[in-house]
Amino acid sequence: MQQITSPLTGAAAVTKLRTISVDDLVRDWQASFGIDVSSELHGCREIHLYQCDETKLKFFVPGHLFGSEQFYAQLQKFDWFYMDAKWEFDVALSDLNGCREVLEVGSGTGAFLKCALNAGFNIRGLELSGAALAVAKQRNLPVEKMDLSEMSAQYPEHFDAVCSFQVLEHVSNPREFLDWAIGALRPGGRLIVCVPNSESFLKHQYNLLDMPPHHMTQWSRDTLFSLEKILPLKVLSVKYEPLASYHVPGFLRAYAEHYKSRSFFNKIFFSGRMLAIYEKVMMTGCRKLFRGQSIYCCFQKA
Repeated sequence: MQQITSPLTGAAAVTKLRTISVDDLVRDWQASFGIDVSSELHGCREIHLYQCDETKLKFFVPGHLFGSEQFYAQLQKFDWFYMDAKWEFDVALSDLNGCREVLEVGSGTGAFLKCALNAGFNIRGLELSGAALAVAKQRNLPVEKMDLSEMSAQYPEHFDAVCSFQVLEHVSNPREFLDWAIGALRPGGRLIVCVPNSESFLKHQYNLLDMPPHHMTQWSRDTLFSLEKILPLKVLSVKYEPLASYHVPGFLRAYAEHYKSRSFFNKIFFSGRMLAIYEKVMMTGCRKLFRGQSIYCCFQKA
């Protein structure tokens, strides 16, 4: 029997959290997105979610079920997959102040590259999806199809900052990814990552996008801070995304499903009619008082 180890520490101190039926995933992906993911799951019958006892990183096993280039080309057809404006872009532009050479890993169609260029930064991007790369090239953006390991080897300790937005959770070997990113940073350089926050409303959802073949790991504040103990990194800042308008319905449904079964009163409090009222109120602006989906962390290379 294969020993399960943490993809961050390599240690066998891990805890199994739950098991997911692959048949259910295939059925639900077809029903929700019209995408057949059966070939992405390589004949597996079950997927298991584990947690690293030391870092609290949650990770899926088997670890080879990450989505193919063809899978992401299908997702790219949805308007929400590559968005031109994101909360974390504005936060990062502020944290990049003083940086001369910047690298973005996983640039997609180039939304952040465009923002950073307009702000005056000397930035280049890496993207492995051919479909996304083609769009970025059409926009005349400085992005190339190169693996981070190659960039790190060619430009050791070259960049003032390495940025990665909504990418790390897709990687089956995050320790390797982080080592390469750190290798490309000059001493004192900044590593900026933004990932879905597993302690947000996501923890109450059955979310197809937060499991294979889309996501391979799940991150939290504790996990991000744990990197200080195993990598030459120091946390400079952590920020939480305010709840976005397009996440309000999912936010409300997640908490409704979580709390409704706990008491009769909760069934009334989270009824469909009440949720509609809450949604209208939250859309007036008070949604920003609640934490949204993502967590952002700016590290400094020690």
